[in-house]
Amino acid sequence: MRAAHCPSDETLATFAAGGLDEGLALVVAAHIEADAQSRRRLRDLQSLQGALLDAIAPVPMQAGAYDVLAREVIPPPPQRIDSASDPGLPRVLRPYVLGAWRPIGIRIAMRRVEVPGAEARVFLLRAGPGVTLPHHKHSGLEWTTILSGAYEHEYGRYIAGDFDEADAEHDHTPRVDPVQGCTCIAAVTGEVLFQGWLGRLLQPLVRL
Repeated sequence: MRAAHCPSDETLATFAAGGLDEGLALVVAAHIEADAQSRRRLRDLQSLQGALLDAIAPVPMQAGAYDVLAREVIPPPPQRIDSASDPGLPRVLRPYVLGAWRPIGIRIAMRRVEVPGAEARVFLLRAGPGVTLPHHKHSGLEWTTILSGAYEHEYGRYIAGDFDEADAEHDHTPRVDPVQGCTCIAAVTGEVLFQGWLGRLLQPLVRL
């Protein structure tokens, strides 16, 4: 698959260097899993970063660094996703615990993805065919990878595998494909700010 919408060069380079918040990185990883073009871009960036590291003179570890590593808590074994009940979920979600699907509107449901220590809130969102989400903007970031189906808004049409990279400069009204519906994984920092009188009514009821 070749996605029409991919992460920016800056986002992919930061992901390659391990500099993204884990919640945001998880959504980027879901896109990379689906898109061969982004996988090639990532390999190129990793090769470049490796070459730059080889050119840097080594620096001794700080005193006591090994003691700090020895005190690190070993995490519990990951809770695997049941692929029979969740056949459409990306493999990168397997180490994470998922909540139950819960309705947050008419023909809209959300499922939390627990990412301990992450700043971003991560969730799966599923919307039925033809659903229009309330007009909204963000005080932070909203990164989305489409897992199945499609939606469109003021900035384009996004289909399975696409990456939608929005920030506080964007405001949009997503409209779900009238035939396919849409399932996506999203990471959000800051607040989701619904616009208009309907949005203000929904604001206290919907916590993303």
